[in-house]
Amino acid sequence: MKKNPNGKKSLNYESNEKGIYISLGENRLNAFKRYGDVLFKRAIGKSPEMESSKAAAKIIKDIIKENYQILDVGCGPGHYFRSLKNKINTNFKYSGVDVNSVYIELAQEAFKDYEGIDFQLADINNIPFEDNSKDIVMCCNVLLHIPSIKKPIEELCRIAKQFVLIRTLIGDRSFRIMEVHEQENGDEFELDGSPKSYNFYNIYSKSYILNILSNLGINNIEFVEDTDFKRDNIEAAVSEQSNVKNVTRIIGKWQVNTFVLQPWTFIKIFK
Repeated sequence: MKKNPNGKKSLNYESNEKGIYISLGENRLNAFKRYGDVLFKRAIGKSPEMESSKAAAKIIKDIIKENYQILDVGCGPGHYFRSLKNKINTNFKYSGVDVNSVYIELAQEAFKDYEGIDFQLADINNIPFEDNSKDIVMCCNVLLHIPSIKKPIEELCRIAKQFVLIRTLIGDRSFRIMEVHEQENGDEFELDGSPKSYNFYNIYSKSYILNILSNLGINNIEFVEDTDFKRDNIEAAVSEQSNVKNVTRIIGKWQVNTFVLQPWTFIKIFK
């Protein structure tokens, strides 16, 4: 992974002069664009909804009330909004933020004709919304990829007035996992053994999550294993993303990414 100006290795992204993260390297940018195109098709209805976005929408449907405001942190091209609007019958306002400018541009294009919806570039460690300003805050498929989750969880809970929904990998123990990015010349590691470019694929223990939330004075928490998916739909997506190596497959009851079993879990946080 390349080094940023302060000498420390950044992980998925590095900060530009505005403190907003940008992706590293042309290869990584192209990878973001390819995956962004896949998600964009889901957002505009040219591809089926993600199984996880449908599951999240079901949970929020049981929580939401008329004119609630939803903040989606790590919104991508807005594919979760599609599931929300398809599942929820009541009126609501939606804001999406993402650290990736490619995704934000795609989201703005996908939903340019919609009212009561906005997208902006933002860092999960410093989300530009006031305390208790959104009724529901959701963050799905993000925390596993970032180096530290304490500050991000604090930010999600700071902004939420009623409810936070997180989807990430949860187990009985924590595991620090790196997915090392391929290099054109095959030279993936530095002399000290550290990878030249990588992203995290971390699994966190329930006890660690509970520790973070208890320090915030939050004790009404539910962990719900995400089993609300159709195997055939996930396997069909493998063909759709044939040029992507880390696509999710099904082995037994597990969703699997390459060699990593994925204990996907929804964390329901009530304030």
